[in-house]
Amino acid sequence: MNAATRAASTSAIAALVLAAAWLFWPAQLGGSTTYVTTHGVSMEPGFSTGDLAVLRPADSYEVGDVAAYYSETLDTVVMHRIVAVEGDRFVFQGDNNDWLDQDRPTADELLGTLFRQVPQGGKVLAAIASPWSLALVLAGIFGVFGNHRRKRPGRKAPRHRAARALPAVALPSFPSLPSLARPSLPRPASPALPASFSMPTRAQARQVAVGAGAVALLAAGSGVLLLGLPSTETEARSQPVTQQGTFTYAGPAEVGTTYPTGAVTTGDPVYTKLVDALTVSFAHTVDAPGLDTVDGSVRLDLSVATSDGWSAPLASGRPAPVVDGTATASAELDPTLAAALVGRHNAEIGATAGSASILVTPVLDVTGTVQGEQFTAGELAPLTFAMDTVALRPPSEGSFAPTGTVAVSVDTEVARSFGLLGVDLPIGAARLIAVIVLVLAVVVTAVAGWIGRPRAGDAADEFAVRNAGRILPVTGLSAGRSVVDVADARALRRVAERVDGLVLHHAGPDGQVFAVQDNETTYRFVFPDTAITRTPPPPPPPVRAAAPMTVPLPRVA
Repeated sequence: MNAATRAASTSAIAALVLAAAWLFWPAQLGGSTTYVTTHGVSMEPGFSTGDLAVLRPADSYEVGDVAAYYSETLDTVVMHRIVAVEGDRFVFQGDNNDWLDQDRPTADELLGTLFRQVPQGGKVLAAIASPWSLALVLAGIFGVFGNHRRKRPGRKAPRHRAARALPAVALPSFPSLPSLARPSLPRPASPALPASFSMPTRAQARQVAVGAGAVALLAAGSGVLLLGLPSTETEARSQPVTQQGTFTYAGPAEVGTTYPTGAVTTGDPVYTKLVDALTVSFAHTVDAPGLDTVDGSVRLDLSVATSDGWSAPLASGRPAPVVDGTATASAELDPTLAAALVGRHNAEIGATAGSASILVTPVLDVTGTVQGEQFTAGELAPLTFAMDTVALRPPSEGSFAPTGTVAVSVDTEVARSFGLLGVDLPIGAARLIAVIVLVLAVVVTAVAGWIGRPRAGDAADEFAVRNAGRILPVTGLSAGRSVVDVADARALRRVAERVDGLVLHHAGPDGQVFAVQDNETTYRFVFPDTAITRTPPPPPPPVRAAAPMTVPLPRVA
């Protein structure tokens, strides 16, 4: 594979990784993908508890789409199916529910439609983000690096272990050979290092390694802190208690064109000439998630009032007890009595008091508990009949079903979360982020440290890398009038810092020379024996046999 092919493959992989990251980046961290772990049975059989739903925003939403929204009523994220559209609002219902959701979110309030479903993926995600998983990852990382630090390169196994590992072998004996004078062989040069990075690159890599190491320590500390925190916390939440009322009325009437069946029913005008009495009923229901008990009673009070501010009681019904959260109270309404009271009031004031009406007011003496917290039912709007000389006329249909809500503060166990850049981050996601940051920081520290490592045994290279910001490589040095050889490299660095100048670097035959120019004075330090300039010593001259010495013998006479 040539360089062009490798570059193309690397670019393709990087593009795929970036595309996947953009596609699946969670909304809690600024992305657009929402991850929902399903609970309960509302979406069975398609979804089971523990499934993971991946949702993505859509340009438009239609009936039949499975979508998610944040429910203000339940104070949680709900994923159900769209079953109807009312104006600009959507109606949701669970596939396994026989009732509609109370919330009616708009398109802007939807978190997205179903993109992928991972069976039991929610349980896997929860296991990854659990304290035990994070502890295991941290232990593994620190264990690997601990073993790496304890391992010393170049360390050999003890001899006695090697001796035990090899079988005993009887070596053959050879006759002794005469000693020969051998020339000293040159010391082999160190094996060439792989192509290293430039000095500025290695210096920058060291800085990156230091920064990444600090991030790794911070992530490890954060992970340990997150491990020590409980996964849940108690939060005071407002739990709405819904009150639903329903008014009805009925009574006998003269059979005729006006009342063919001889009865008045809810919604009919009540003509006082044809109807002598009317029974008004009111059914009251209390409902809330986690509702424990409901006790008390409900009754109806009837009164007549005129537009000038006068009013008078007509009747009061008997209290009806609450049974299974519901109570139905009733009272008798006498149109003739109401008309007589209004007539007496007009006679007393000597004028017509204006329009008159009959009010049917529910009186609620209802209390209960939600998740152990007490509440008291609030007042609901009365039913008002408009009176004239002919009939009692009922209000619009919406007035027959008054509703109300009581907010109850309850303590709920919720997943612990943290505020990060204006987003509530669950503790599971925070632990997962800590693990990811820790792993990435450790990898960056290892890679950058390897790139920025100094050459083994090369003090000049280590000094150059550590002070790369001030080093200026030159091809030659011209000393000033006076040359000062400093004691060590640290002293030269202090001189460069004092004069705020560069350190000139020249690799020559005598070694690595580093110098600082201060006007006419040159401060210098030379590394005489480095891995760069070290060369094998020349071989000694061959040993030649000495010529025999001739000594003249004395002459004998």
